[in-house]
Amino acid sequence: MAAVVGLQLPATADDACSTTALYAFADVTASDGKKYSVESFYRSKDRVATKFIRADGGSLHVVEGPFTWVQADEEAKLAGSFQRDFALGHQFHALLIHFRDIMTDIEPAQNIEFAGEKVSALKGTRSTGGAAYLIDGKSPDRPAGMRFDVADLKIDIIASDWRVVGGRHIPFALLINDGTRTFDYQYRTVDFADKPLNWFYENAPSLGLDEIGVLRLHRQMLVAHCLGDAAMMAQLTAPAATVVSGRGVFDINPQSMVETFTGTFARRKYASYTDLQHPRIEVSAAGDIGWASVQVNATGKLTPSGDSFDETWGWVMMAKKIGGRWLMAGNASNIKP
Repeated sequence: MAAVVGLQLPATADDACSTTALYAFADVTASDGKKYSVESFYRSKDRVATKFIRADGGSLHVVEGPFTWVQADEEAKLAGSFQRDFALGHQFHALLIHFRDIMTDIEPAQNIEFAGEKVSALKGTRSTGGAAYLIDGKSPDRPAGMRFDVADLKIDIIASDWRVVGGRHIPFALLINDGTRTFDYQYRTVDFADKPLNWFYENAPSLGLDEIGVLRLHRQMLVAHCLGDAAMMAQLTAPAATVVSGRGVFDINPQSMVETFTGTFARRKYASYTDLQHPRIEVSAAGDIGWASVQVNATGKLTPSGDSFDETWGWVMMAKKIGGRWLMAGNASNIKP
């Protein structure tokens, strides 16, 4: 993940230039006899997707910035905090590996009940409420598992079948006990190699949810900066758009975007482009106009001097749905002195 220099990032910071990723696929057998598979995609604590694959169908549960959404039977809808907790709570390997990044208020804990014993652990606060514990194992790189405190439930997750993947010890079996049933996870694949910037979006298509469409338009504009891709900026721009900045008011179009950003990306190489807080997304009742209010930080190098830049911006992006696609139709921005 590209480091942001000179700025203390808030807990909600989310870097569009990050290639951090974790993919896992498990076959699951429950104590009530049910069998299914679970596929998980992790980019950050604000970009996760958990897919359940069953013989009679399946479902996709997604956390994306300020939103949570669920897809089942080719229909997608926005969801609430329970589904957010559900989607993130099933990112078991991400939670094991990135516990300190996902949880807040990290502190040591003693005498934690886990699998019938009293153990030591690292305690963290879950974004959706309650506590999580990373249970100490026989060595620092092999935790015994985790415990989640969810409402009145105490869920034990016991890790076993450790294998070395990419120089890291990874459990390929998890036994989950929620107090009423057990779930035996046997993993076929655990892959934490870096992935291309659009990897998450390609594996969690949003099926026309307008709020997600506007959010993704904003994030794709950031990704285009990370890639230095002027053509991508043009593809995300409406046939006619307006930009307001300290230099004035300008009419733009896809062709002028190519020309402008070809020059911009020749001079500026972006290392990070981070949402400092969740974008505020609104969509009109008619579903054809939307807007995003954002605060971001950008870092990188200037060429050919090699000098660094570290900038904090705020802007409102206007979006129009044209031909079923959300496109940038306007932007009014300012930079923090």
